Amino acid sequence: MIVKQVTVRVENREGKLKEVMDILAEENINVEAISMADTVTRLILPNPEQVAEILRKHKYEVELTDVLRVKVPSRAGALANMLVDIAKEKINLEYMYAFATGSGDEMIIRPSDVERTNELLSEYN
Repeated sequence: MIVKQVTVRVENREGKLKEVMDILAEENINVEAISMADTVTRLILPNPEQVAEILRKHKYEVELTDVLRVKVPSRAGALANMLVDIAKEKINLEYMYAFATGSGDEMIIRPSDVERTNELLSEYN
């Protein structure tokens, strides 16, 4: 399933990520998934367009990006099989991160071709 991801630039210093989380908490926004590396924080949450505007009002640099949210069976080899399907189509994965929900394991992936990969992985959603 194609979803919008909020990418926010956050200084890599103590307390800076907490400031972003405090802003979201004040707005009663739940973070469903998060990935952080250096100054890049990627968020999956409800109403990403609204969240982007809120963070921009607080002077954060924000981008909205289409990514895929994919349910991955929690069994050995499931991720490998999914990656084989993507590789066969010569689609590059720019990045990915995983998280668990009450109903199973999920991945966020940013492929070079979001639409085509979404079609390929439709069996996973």
